[in-house]
Amino acid sequence: MTTSQEIPLDNLSAGEIASIVARGQSTPEEIVEATLIRIHSLEGIVRAWSLLDVTGARDQAKVLTEEAKEGRLRGPLHGVPVGIKDEFHVKGMPTGMRGGENIPPEPEDATCVARLRAAGAIIIGKTHMVVGSKIPPTRNPWNPDHTPGGTSSGSAAAVGARMVPFAIGEQTMGSNLRPAAFCGVSALKPTYGRVSRFGCYPFSWSFDHVGIVGLSMEDLALVLSVIAGPDPRDPSTYNEPPPPANLDLGSVSPPRIGLIRNFFPERSEPVAMNAVEAGASSLRDAGAKVSDLLLPEDFDLAWKLRPLFGGESSVFHAYTEAPDPATNTVRPANLIPSTYYLQARRVRSWLAMRIQAIFNNYDAFLMPTAPGPAPRGLESTGDAILLQPWSFLGFPAISISGGLSPEGLPLGLQLVGARKADYHLLRSMAWCEKVLGKLPAPPLTA
Repeated sequence: MTTSQEIPLDNLSAGEIASIVARGQSTPEEIVEATLIRIHSLEGIVRAWSLLDVTGARDQAKVLTEEAKEGRLRGPLHGVPVGIKDEFHVKGMPTGMRGGENIPPEPEDATCVARLRAAGAIIIGKTHMVVGSKIPPTRNPWNPDHTPGGTSSGSAAAVGARMVPFAIGEQTMGSNLRPAAFCGVSALKPTYGRVSRFGCYPFSWSFDHVGIVGLSMEDLALVLSVIAGPDPRDPSTYNEPPPPANLDLGSVSPPRIGLIRNFFPERSEPVAMNAVEAGASSLRDAGAKVSDLLLPEDFDLAWKLRPLFGGESSVFHAYTEAPDPATNTVRPANLIPSTYYLQARRVRSWLAMRIQAIFNNYDAFLMPTAPGPAPRGLESTGDAILLQPWSFLGFPAISISGGLSPEGLPLGLQLVGARKADYHLLRSMAWCEKVLGKLPAPPLTA
């Protein structure tokens, strides 16, 4: 049996942790103690956590350890530690983004959190996020002088620093994949409706996506298989079972990849496009069919759907925000005419159908995740412009490693799949991940 000091968390994936627990090579209690040791050794630098539930994690681990000894494993994540973005309800913890003091603890879990618990995951705590214009103290584990991205700042930094093997994030525009790319790890934004948003603080009902930040495609698939599926408390979820966890990698064929040559290159820095070209070349050499792709000119409309976001956000906040007492003004989005909102929804549906048809010839589209590496400083969390279209249209998207910039900062490659083809996209990206490789743990001193 290993001790908590001997467990190499900087090298273990969620699947590997679950496996060593299932085989009796370690216990959930030992895993949690190793996790807390690593968190406490690095948190002073990274500052990923808005709330660490040390007592609660140990209590969960104790119960799970006894269950494992008796041969009763709750599910495929038995004993695996996880961080939850502070946007999600976790029973017994406050949802910090509500603001103010003396915030009461939540009476129940968000659906994705409840499903993680049912599968045996251990909730370590809440991770920092951007709240309004307030930037959290989280640092990039590859260089603390740079942003980790936002709004899922803490989730990406915690996984990037190998404090936990995966974390739950959320993406309305680009706030799950962008921080993952900046922090040198992978992430999935599933198809809209694949994962229930019940218990997730809403920014924009038709844009919000529950996301996963992790270390590999196999881990992303494993977690998606746990948290996805229909939920009567979120009527936007698909009435379909979750995708399987097993990617059946032995049967994956080299994917057909469309390298997007318009819209995205002109919005990207040379270093990001160089990473895309290098990645495309490596995939092509390994057997993938990589061909240039020009999206239709009307695709530019994807960046002009913000009336949907503004209108939905203003409706929600109308219940929580009063007019400015000094000027008696309200959010400008409150003034968006309903005809603009309805027309934006029509344009979105029409454009999504046009793009969906293009996937008859491709397994994935390729472009950068972000225009460049993580900006220096904490004043900005980076630019979501390359992620917005796929969030607005609801297509699944994954960020995988594009290597390091000349300054030693991670770069991300974004690959997008057809709507509802999350499992197929994960399989294709697992093939790509094997070719391109993954970044190691950042050079932090634990």
